[in-house]
Amino acid sequence: MQTIWKRFTAAVLFLAAAAVCAWAAFGPVQQFYRRIHRLPDENGLYQIEEQWYEVMPELNEASVKSFAQKLTNIQSQYLTPENRIFYSIIPDKSWFVRNEGYQTVDQIQLEEIVRVNLPETFTEINLLDVLSPDSYYRTDRHWRQEMLQPVVDKLGDAMDFSVKLPDFTQVEYCPFIGSYRQYLPKNNGEESLFYLESADTKAAVSDNYQYPEIKSVYELSRLETDNTYDVYLSGVSPYITITNPNVQNGRDLVIFRDSFGSSLAPLLCSEYETITLIDLRFMFSAALPEFLTFTDQDVLFLYSTWIVNNSAMLRS
Repeated sequence: MQTIWKRFTAAVLFLAAAAVCAWAAFGPVQQFYRRIHRLPDENGLYQIEEQWYEVMPELNEASVKSFAQKLTNIQSQYLTPENRIFYSIIPDKSWFVRNEGYQTVDQIQLEEIVRVNLPETFTEINLLDVLSPDSYYRTDRHWRQEMLQPVVDKLGDAMDFSVKLPDFTQVEYCPFIGSYRQYLPKNNGEESLFYLESADTKAAVSDNYQYPEIKSVYELSRLETDNTYDVYLSGVSPYITITNPNVQNGRDLVIFRDSFGSSLAPLLCSEYETITLIDLRFMFSAALPEFLTFTDQDVLFLYSTWIVNNSAMLRS
């Protein structure tokens, strides 16, 4: 009887050990299977080298056409013949690894749809050739401010300004973990966030509709929150005006934007007396005359592929 009991106990222990081993192996096997078949994880993420990506939905042609129509409506209803009008579409970083086989939006087709559905008064500033995965955070979908020199050069060539990022002072915050933080392994999430300071960013005064008490272009208290990227202009807000008393050149800029514009705008403080940022995800275009009089400003529509492919987010 004792021998039978020992054998039974040994069998139970063996099965328990086998179950533990199987469970331990399940994760790596599942990851291998997903990688082979180009499937994201349960959170829609996948990793290539050190960079994390989100699987993008398929191209929504109706949404892209609607996006172009919304821009056209803004021009016809509110802008003047004196406004110089520009637009740029920021590709999702997954576009640059499209050959890896994961689903992403066809950026070329998306841009072509926008191009043929906008009036000729819109000047396209195409950013595809000046961005790469290194332009973006590893743990977030946004672009890195300190990597935007090629973007600023491309915009400047079209819009007649010149900004040199080496003239700024880089301030590092680490560890930064972006919007994917809750989905990543603990040993695979940390990187650095930089914000770029100059005499102009320090002199500039921000008038933020959402956060009227905040007057700086960098809100450092946001570095200690889960939304660290909100250090740039304090995060989302329907309407922000940045005024730089150091600049007296008569130039003004209006940016219709999503969150990518938050880190770009401070870099342009030296080139415009005022920069007005409008986020139509949080205000109706019909309210524009209450906030802004259009005269001869430069107007830049700067939107990521995420918004263009889901343009219902823009209130018209």
